[in-house]
Amino acid sequence: MNIIQLELPPLGTNCYIVGTGNGEAVVIDPADEGERILSEAEAAGLTIKKILLTHGHFDHTGAAAFIKEKTGSPIFIHSADVELLSDGSKALAFFCPGKPFNACTPDTLLADGDKITQGDVTLKVVCTPGHTAGSVCFICDSDAGRGVIFSGDTLFKDSIGRSDCYSGDTDTLMRSLDKLRELDGDYDIFPGHGECTTLAAEKRYNPFLADFV
Repeated sequence: MNIIQLELPPLGTNCYIVGTGNGEAVVIDPADEGERILSEAEAAGLTIKKILLTHGHFDHTGAAAFIKEKTGSPIFIHSADVELLSDGSKALAFFCPGKPFNACTPDTLLADGDKITQGDVTLKVVCTPGHTAGSVCFICDSDAGRGVIFSGDTLFKDSIGRSDCYSGDTDTLMRSLDKLRELDGDYDIFPGHGECTTLAAEKRYNPFLADFV
């Protein structure tokens, strides 16, 4: 799996172009700068086939409509976050009042346990509500070495996403973190913001996930 990481405006969101074999890719959380995302994919010899959203906040979805228009790629999001894709207030677009809110229309609604396959890569959908009602992680297991978790704003290096905005809930987020804590083995974690980390490191050092909590 070839993973290209882009840090995009307006809030330093991590967007991931994930190569899936045969020159194809999926893009996870296309925050902004759609032309740049497509250019980076093209430079790597990749054609985007699917758009995967970890949740519906504006800083994770800003280029989704553009990429869908340019590539014909369907947009995937959990059903509980669909309303955020058309409502800038619920999607927190007021954090950047000078920037237009780019609404988009989903094509496939996700549920816990769904599997998304593109080429040689299969991503399992694990529902991790709390940051938003429809937050999910995309998990790719590996038979050799660490698997991969695209954690969105559920889990960061040494921290977690906020739960005090529309459809967020702290108790629910804590239960979602329990699901990640209980995963067997180690995983490379690619979060929605900040540095990449591993599940083992977060279990040891993250005050919200460590075993002593």
